[in-house]
Amino acid sequence: MMKYFTFYKRFLTFNKYPLFRTANFKHMLINILLISLLIALPNIVSLFQSVSATTSLANIESEMPEFTIVDGQYVGESKTVQIHGNSILFSENRSTADITGADQDILVGFLKDGIYIRDVQGGGFDYSYISQVRTGEDLETFIKQQTSSLYFYVTVYIVFYTAVIMFFAVILLSIGAYVMNLISTGLKKKSRFMNWFKFSTFATVLALIPIIGIQLAAGSALWWLYLATLPFYFHYYRKLPAMK
Repeated sequence: MMKYFTFYKRFLTFNKYPLFRTANFKHMLINILLISLLIALPNIVSLFQSVSATTSLANIESEMPEFTIVDGQYVGESKTVQIHGNSILFSENRSTADITGADQDILVGFLKDGIYIRDVQGGGFDYSYISQVRTGEDLETFIKQQTSSLYFYVTVYIVFYTAVIMFFAVILLSIGAYVMNLISTGLKKKSRFMNWFKFSTFATVLALIPIIGIQLAAGSALWWLYLATLPFYFHYYRKLPAMK
């Protein structure tokens, strides 16, 4: 592992850049996994907050509105319940498609056409997924029954979500490395695609740490910070030997 962290030291100190070619397959796998986890982290944190708020519904029986599910649609009182500083929305007037960026305080919504869960891909689920829930009392019973296994399902979702990000991360990193290799070759430098790919994985990990850190702390995704890696890419290009 010491060799792995040595590459980051070289990266930040502009030292021995040609030796990035010696990074092995294990190092690339670690970096791709870190990239995927960093990108997924804000959604993972928010998803666990959503699950925590949902399981807490069983403890607010007095605040939960009366409703019924009729032909797959919510019919009943519209109400917003506050849990741990976030909102659980019950509404027969809004649909899952109505939830926009302005509704980021809503963790879970029991809406006209289905259930909305923030940060879950697709956002909405038909009430058919929980066909046994027809009233508020049914919902309380369902939550109590499912609480023990809910975190398991969430963990499985996170694993698949991260795997999908890894797939696209490899594609995007490959495209970037191919472009850099093509440019370098066109400028008469001895360049190899795999060396650029290795270097890009280290650069991306370092760029994502402040980006995701700021997003978690302030809610802003400052992706332009990735431009701060450009001087390192340029220095790597300068270290490539010229073609004879």
